[in-house]
Amino acid sequence: MNARVCCSLIAVLLCLSVCLSTTDAKKHVRGKRNARLSPAKPGVCPDDKDMIGACVEKCFGDRECPDDQKCCSNGCGHQCMPPYTEKPGVCPKMNLKDCAQLCSQDGQCPGDQKCCSNKCGHRCVPPYKEKPGVCPKMNPKDCAQSCSLDDDCLNDQKCCSSGCGRQCMSPYKEKPGVCPKMNLKDCAQLCSQDGQCPGDQKCCSNKCGHRCVPPYKEKPGVCPKTNLKDCAQSCSLDDDCLNDQKCCSSGCGRQCMSPYKEKPGVCPVSFAGVKGLCAEELCVSDFDCPGNEKCCSSFCGGRMCTPAS
Repeated sequence: MNARVCCSLIAVLLCLSVCLSTTDAKKHVRGKRNARLSPAKPGVCPDDKDMIGACVEKCFGDRECPDDQKCCSNGCGHQCMPPYTEKPGVCPKMNLKDCAQLCSQDGQCPGDQKCCSNKCGHRCVPPYKEKPGVCPKMNPKDCAQSCSLDDDCLNDQKCCSSGCGRQCMSPYKEKPGVCPKMNLKDCAQLCSQDGQCPGDQKCCSNKCGHRCVPPYKEKPGVCPKTNLKDCAQSCSLDDDCLNDQKCCSSGCGRQCMSPYKEKPGVCPVSFAGVKGLCAEELCVSDFDCPGNEKCCSSFCGGRMCTPAS
């Protein structure tokens, strides 16, 4: 009788044990399923192709990870990791033979450094920086892709758009001076930037095409000092004016005027200020004065016509 009771008790205990184990397993499976079905946190898991992590399932979904971490593959199992955050910039080209995997994402690199491939491994390096200068404007028909970054080009050349492809070109450098006014009917595009012209010549527009020409040179002489009330802009360069006239400020606008030409002789010491002509501008240039008189500074700051000495 006692033996029969003991056997019955043992059988009941075994049944309870199996039931509890089954219930725990169902809860575990349900927990994994709920974790995986829970909304994913924002962000992307880092690439696991170069990872060698522990083959342990430390998490089943993002909600099991603290803060903004995500449940990501480590190459074998799963664990909580910070999401991949790509830093601004582009990786430079490297040809190192070091195959060490020193990083897997930008977030593991200090400062503005990026995790870049060296064609064998990965390491933290400063981002690619574009060479100084500006690409020239070109519209050739060559669609070859001879470069992708400035690093592909020699010396100070830049990788520039050719209008169809990309080519290494010298950066645009503007030479000093101003283009002269031209009205040629030749629409040939013989240049696109000053750097393609010899010497001090500039690449200038002729209102139809572009060609290399010497820079505009100001006509000799000095503009007279005037304070006219005419604010018209009748010129912009000396080339707009006839003969030896220059494009001068009229005090308000710009007009063509004969250059100031000094008469021979020397201004004497003037005591015009004693006569009450202090600071009065009675003339501007020698040609405001009759005969051989010159426009000379008076004793106390004015100007007046005085016989030359």
